[in-house]
Amino acid sequence: MGILQGLAGNMQQINPQQAHAEYGPWLLEGEQIQSAYKMLRDGFCLTNRRIITLDHQGATGKKTRVKSIPLHALVDVTAETAGGGMDDSEITITYISTPRLRSHNVGYASYTFEFPRNFDMTGLYRHFMSIAVHNIAQLNEG
Repeated sequence: MGILQGLAGNMQQINPQQAHAEYGPWLLEGEQIQSAYKMLRDGFCLTNRRIITLDHQGATGKKTRVKSIPLHALVDVTAETAGGGMDDSEITITYISTPRLRSHNVGYASYTFEFPRNFDMTGLYRHFMSIAVHNIAQLNEG
């Protein structure tokens, strides 16, 4: 991973060995990493069940905030490609944040991932969007 991309806050894909070393301790039984992305210290991985984000805080990075977004809660995805100048590419996911997905008072949250301008994010966008389309169909059934 390029140091300048990391300093700019842009994620790049990491290899399976790095992903397992970074995210292995946070996996649930039967959970498998499908892909992982990292900046200098922070990043996220996509498993067969959820998205796990790691936010290393402080000067030493020993304090870590772990966030999980269940894949079954994903309902929308937006992609923005890099334009001219110093723009980055982004994928923003919207997910249901309330425990009961079909409750009368549904809460939504979003999370944005930034990638370097030369990163081909179309595959990741399609993957997230196929999950969201499936989830919306499931939520709207009978």
